[in-house]
Amino acid sequence: MSAWLTPVLGLLGAFVGSSLAPWLTAHLAWRRTRREAFNAAISALRAAQVARHFANGVPAHYVGGDVDTVAAYNQRLRERGIDRFVDAMHEAKLALAALEPFYRVSGDLDRWEITEPDADRMLTELLRTR
Repeated sequence: MSAWLTPVLGLLGAFVGSSLAPWLTAHLAWRRTRREAFNAAISALRAAQVARHFANGVPAHYVGGDVDTVAAYNQRLRERGIDRFVDAMHEAKLALAALEPFYRVSGDLDRWEITEPDADRMLTELLRTR
């Protein structure tokens, strides 16, 4: 009896394993994709929050040179900071849109900017749901 039991149970285990493998692979891939989408959305939203507060008004002794050089440097710094903020906001909205198949974030993504209170609320919501 025991001589037949081991091969039969082995075949039964192989059959069950091979029949469940595609489902388990798809399920784990879906979970991994969902987790990656949440992580990308959280990172992009945090990057947009950081880009909102860019450096401006750098003192003259940091830059060196005359007053015109410092003023030109500060102007370029503001322009680059605004460009970075707009780009980071766009990336955050793209990441939140990519998250849509898994979770719908409450908020208005049609505006060009996600306000600070909305970003804080969305970040809390994403961290809780992840």
